[in-house]
Amino acid sequence: MRLKTLFGLWLPLAVSFEMMMLEGPTVQGAIGRLPHPELHLAAWGLTMSLALLVESPVIMLLATAIALVRDAPSYFALRRFMLSLALGCTLLTALVAFTPLFELVASKLMGQPAHIVQAARPALQIMLFWIAAIAWRRFYQGILVGHGRTRMVSWGTVFRLVATVGTAYALASWGKLPGAQVGAVALMVAVVTEAIATSCFALPIVREEVVTRPPEDTEELTQAAIWRFHMPLATTTLFTLLAPPITSAALARLDAKPATIAAMLAAWPVTAMLLLVMRGWGLALQEITVAQAKRPEAHPTLQRFTWLVGGVTTAVTALIAFTPLLDLYLKYVVHIPVAIWPYVRVGVGAGCALPLITALGSWARGLLVTAGKTQVVYQGMGINLATHGLCLALGVVLHLPGMWMAAGAFTLAAVVEYVYLSRRALALYALRPEYAV
Repeated sequence: MRLKTLFGLWLPLAVSFEMMMLEGPTVQGAIGRLPHPELHLAAWGLTMSLALLVESPVIMLLATAIALVRDAPSYFALRRFMLSLALGCTLLTALVAFTPLFELVASKLMGQPAHIVQAARPALQIMLFWIAAIAWRRFYQGILVGHGRTRMVSWGTVFRLVATVGTAYALASWGKLPGAQVGAVALMVAVVTEAIATSCFALPIVREEVVTRPPEDTEELTQAAIWRFHMPLATTTLFTLLAPPITSAALARLDAKPATIAAMLAAWPVTAMLLLVMRGWGLALQEITVAQAKRPEAHPTLQRFTWLVGGVTTAVTALIAFTPLLDLYLKYVVHIPVAIWPYVRVGVGAGCALPLITALGSWARGLLVTAGKTQVVYQGMGINLATHGLCLALGVVLHLPGMWMAAGAFTLAAVVEYVYLSRRALALYALRPEYAV
């Protein structure tokens, strides 16, 4: 396989990831143009931390659909599994958003200031059906990717981004809703729009290429079998998404002035989102690896391409962090108060290696998923979370600077996870070691 061929397969999916990531800066930009931006940036960060945590079981439905949907029986079995999972996550969202459990989690466990908790709760209530829409579209995106229709995934995300931008800035111009609630409405409109578009793209493929395919002579795909395959992936995502709330909790517990803590809690979501935008190019490598790794001749190209994507995105991140480009982004895109700019600069600079590490980790994870070694992926993420929590705990105890602590914990944890996963992948595939130090 040539790099050009792999680039053609990867680019639409990567663009889809990036357009999805861009909704974060879009929402932050709308919040930054409304009253009390520092409060609502922090509240929006809390809202998204909790929403993503509850959403974690459905995110990897894309990879599960790629791996398991083969014919009519597997399609209907996995669709049933997806609907059950979406219902359970929606009920959990309602439990958190509409009961005293919200105060217990946000105030007691995460230590967030009361005014931030109060601003975040209505936003999470607005996002009640957010997870159900995401589960639906991740399932059908997996079918699209598994059948080589990655361009359709990109088009679905175009519709989502247009919906996000239009809704966010219409509500910001209207000015009647608080910033965090503007973000919640914008994201709800966006994910429903993308779910509808993805369904329109995928259902003809289901009718023509999936349900008409003769059943494979394999063991029946039961709900228990799907759960055994999906659970390690879902747990991995859960571990990944535990990192933002525990990071916010650590920042809230630093020995600093309340005004400094408030500034860091507002700056961290902006920092994390910018790093996530740069990491999105590497995140797309996991699905491409899952789709291509069954072909031994593709392995060297996959490895080289991973290093290329990771190296370029890390170089661009460093360029943004250490030049006036970051000031332009903070002033004209997210429009946040100047007082929190220095915190964002420190965080982005400390985390500029994350795009490279993310690309390498996605490649290694994709190889392991293809081989059915999802348990190893689960173990790697457990190591990541343990490392991350230890770094944050040490940062609080040693009174380290907050943004250095937050970005450094993410980076070191990702490095440790990648080392573990790459060693297992190298042993499994007997790959050339020079590509995966």
